Amino acid sequence: MIRRAAHAPLTVSRSQLTTRRIASRIDLHSSIDSTNTAAFDAAAAGAPDGTVIAADSQRAGHGRRGRLWHSPPGRNLYLSILLRPPLPSAVTAALPFLAAVAARDAIRDVTGLAAQTKWPNDLLIHERKIGGVLVKTRRQGTRTLLAVVGIGLNVNWPRRVMPLPLREIASSLQTERGRPVSRSRLLAALLNRFDDGYRRLCRDGSAALMAAWSRSCLTLQQLVLVSTADGPLDGRAEAVDRAGRLTLRHGDGSISRVTVDDTLHLRPRRPAAQPPGA
Repeated sequence: MIRRAAHAPLTVSRSQLTTRRIASRIDLHSSIDSTNTAAFDAAAAGAPDGTVIAADSQRAGHGRRGRLWHSPPGRNLYLSILLRPPLPSAVTAALPFLAAVAARDAIRDVTGLAAQTKWPNDLLIHERKIGGVLVKTRRQGTRTLLAVVGIGLNVNWPRRVMPLPLREIASSLQTERGRPVSRSRLLAALLNRFDDGYRRLCRDGSAALMAAWSRSCLTLQQLVLVSTADGPLDGRAEAVDRAGRLTLRHGDGSISRVTVDDTLHLRPRRPAAQPPGA
């Protein structure tokens, strides 16, 4: 069932979808405070597993740590996917990586662009951020009773009109491709990819998913600085485990694992040495 709010410009057709579980219901809004908040409200009202909340704009979109997620109307994709059966902790931990891989592959399907992932939740093209993932859960003991997977992608938002602080770090598919991208096609491709990946994750576990995410990850094998509750850590990012933790190898050979609640910064890459007189 697709429920369309009045005058919502963003559309998706059932004929574009191959999903079995995801998009059992799609609510399209012209404007909304936050798709994640609306997804939890929909869950409380009995919305089925796989419900998708998408919006043409958000008035109070947010990312990790409550940061503002700029959500201009008519430009981008803002959506949340509601997963409501009890989920094993291993599946829950993999959801941010599943969403990133689904978005990465959908971008390639529709535009031919090669997006890369960055731990824990970013998508980049040419080292500029074009999207992010935010997963929120409701838990009972060790079980996740409800998860909401929020995804935001900069689609037809030229970098030249972004707020000044974003222009240095962000981009959009239109900017990178050189022409506009169909948001409807991209939304359908993303939902199809997520549905396929979610069924595989629940059936086979997260090993193949994490390998697929790692293949396009900018973070791995880089020197990083991580801010944790116990103080800063630096080292080389070596791998991400099935719980989503990043493995750091320090200069003395010891290993630490940091969680998605920590903040990571890539160390600046040293320029290649120049020959004398160059």
